[in-house]
Amino acid sequence: MSSSTVTVPTKMKGWVYSEYGDPAQVLKLESEVPVPDVKEDQVLVKVVAAALNLLDYKRMEGAIKATDSSPPTVPGYDVAGVVVELGSKVKNLQVGDEVYGNINEAALLQPKKYGSLAEYTAVEEKLLALKPQNLSFAEAASLPLAIETALEGLEKVGLTSEMSILVLGGAGGVGSLVICKTGQLR
Repeated sequence: MSSSTVTVPTKMKGWVYSEYGDPAQVLKLESEVPVPDVKEDQVLVKVVAAALNLLDYKRMEGAIKATDSSPPTVPGYDVAGVVVELGSKVKNLQVGDEVYGNINEAALLQPKKYGSLAEYTAVEEKLLALKPQNLSFAEAASLPLAIETALEGLEKVGLTSEMSILVLGGAGGVGSLVICKTGQLR
């Protein structure tokens, strides 16, 4: 599929917050959100699934307002979808590729204005991977930030195969991935 066969609108639906506060109060569905422009190292993803994380809630509550993008803002870090447009320096992805990833490399220091809780999001190619065919879009969107958190935690404690670990909250996203990863060490 070539990029000329995909029509991308200039406006989209998206969940937006324009002020900080209780996410249930400040998050609103808007229908005239600008589709983000694609930079040379980015792709435009038509979002099929997105995941909300604790970080998204904290962001809407104002926990990172010192570094947050100026409102109005579309939250969301985790995404799974289909590539519909390529930046001029994109080398490994093609229009039509099914991808997933965490759209924000510096989530706390430089959060993006246009997150994954919208119909489209612009993402640096290096932050995306091809979606495994055995995962649904929803399953793929649930993984990126949880995997990053689990791996960063294990790296921080320097876990080796000789060590034992107790995982409290092992039924959650991060905890279950920590259990999977520690099982691989044995």
